[in-house]
Amino acid sequence: MANYIEEYCARIRRGGARAIADKPVMVDQDGTYTMAYVPFEHRNAGARLVLVSTTPGHTHVRLAASVTEELLLAHTPGRSIQRENKRRVELGGRLVRPNLIRMLDHFRVPELIGQPHAAALWNDGFDAIQPLALLPHATTRRGLAFDGPLDELLDVPMLRTVFESLFLARLGQCHRRALYIGLGRTAWAGLRHAAGLGLIDRSQMLGMMPVPARAGSMVRYFLREISAHDLSPNDPVRHRIAWLDAAHAEMEAGVRRVRAATGPANHPDRLIA
Repeated sequence: MANYIEEYCARIRRGGARAIADKPVMVDQDGTYTMAYVPFEHRNAGARLVLVSTTPGHTHVRLAASVTEELLLAHTPGRSIQRENKRRVELGGRLVRPNLIRMLDHFRVPELIGQPHAAALWNDGFDAIQPLALLPHATTRRGLAFDGPLDELLDVPMLRTVFESLFLARLGQCHRRALYIGLGRTAWAGLRHAAGLGLIDRSQMLGMMPVPARAGSMVRYFLREISAHDLSPNDPVRHRIAWLDAAHAEMEAGVRRVRAATGPANHPDRLIA
């Protein structure tokens, strides 16, 4: 991969975070899709939990530029800039991170990797997790963040090349006993694809949770904070109840399976729900 971080930082030094908004560091583009660089390369070699999303969104592009500008003003080295972007920005933002923390704590996932709660995963426990994206460059389709199915991703040569070289190829760098969670159906399909290729074992796949950026009632329904009866007649979540229920059950089963394998006496059976 080209060394995009140097050009990225150079533009911010010259024009501040706004320079990236005005002129992103483009990785590739065609008539429909664009891919812009964000500094999310950092790897936590010993991470025991891998959180897989589809691609960074517009919020993460803006937040990364602001965080990078702040770090450059403090004369932070390049590798530390990449680590801080991974910790503070990827899967970050006012809506994404709080929803993600709530969902991880709901199933008591942090306890599986020796962490007290999900908020710790982005503080002292950050080395224990690895956020990854199927498309780590911020990918858009006709100006909107890419949210298509895996089949669409695989059918577009530009997207497939990045998926294979920057996601599938890097799974081999993850801890051999890491646990995987897919955030959304496309990310989960990407993990199942990787398992089908033998890159990870299906026993490592805990399950799927909704994309944490989803506003409204989706996350609340998934967390059992509201029931189907509480949804308004026009709420689109009504059309997603079946897969949300299936995903919740699969996450519960996955967590219990890992608990049983690591010693049930140390893990109370009750989930936070």
